[in-house]
Amino acid sequence: MKYSLLELVQNILSSMDSDEVNSISDTTESAQVAEIVRTTYFNIIARADLPEHKRMFSLDASGDDALPVLMRRPDIVRSIEWLKYNKFTVDTPEDAFNYVTILPVQQFMDMTQQLNTTDPEVDTMTLNSHTFYFKNNVAPCYCTVIDDVWVVFDSYDVEVDTTLQSDKTMCYGLIIPVFSLVDAFIPDLDDQQFPLLLNEAKSLAFLELKQMTNEPAAQESRRQWRTLQRTKHLPTPNYLDELPDFGRTQGGTSRPRWMRER
Repeated sequence: MKYSLLELVQNILSSMDSDEVNSISDTTESAQVAEIVRTTYFNIIARADLPEHKRMFSLDASGDDALPVLMRRPDIVRSIEWLKYNKFTVDTPEDAFNYVTILPVQQFMDMTQQLNTTDPEVDTMTLNSHTFYFKNNVAPCYCTVIDDVWVVFDSYDVEVDTTLQSDKTMCYGLIIPVFSLVDAFIPDLDDQQFPLLLNEAKSLAFLELKQMTNEPAAQESRRQWRTLQRTKHLPTPNYLDELPDFGRTQGGTSRPRWMRER
């Protein structure tokens, strides 16, 4: 069962023997509890790596011809699991999304700094006072993430675009969900995850507002964390279970007849 923010706040206030409220803004304490629920929610998101918060998205283009291989991670994106780029060319204009390998910064720099800058197919750009080398005649194959925000690629095709384009990127990763401090807001969690949110928030509210622990809520929270780790992914069907079982034949032997008759 899912609960609105107001219902979560009312439940926590009731546990604290506090005044009843009809809105999260009715009292200073109810507003504080709402903020605690919000904080707890984002703590759970950061820790749990929930699959329902993973989405497809595009990178933001630099839009600057002087920074043709630079793109930006959108603010709502917490992490990038994989990245593709549409590598169609002038000669083959059909869509061709291929994976771009994300490298650690050191490995990416070691690789790109081997490029010969006297080669007309090699250019440079400057970002945060650092020079990056890249090729200008082919779609990207590698990239790295700088300062957890900037995505730098190893190449682009100047015959196709003046810079790498946002609509040619296809990414997948963890999106930071929205949390609205309004009564009717329902946090983006599965039904079975709401007890975890409630008990985590209840424990934090008792600690911050009452300077005391709520051991039953803490115990239930620990139990819910264990449950979450088991249930956050949808079960994957085992198609092997649908196949005939040839492992055992009549008479108790574990070998099929064609093997025993050889």
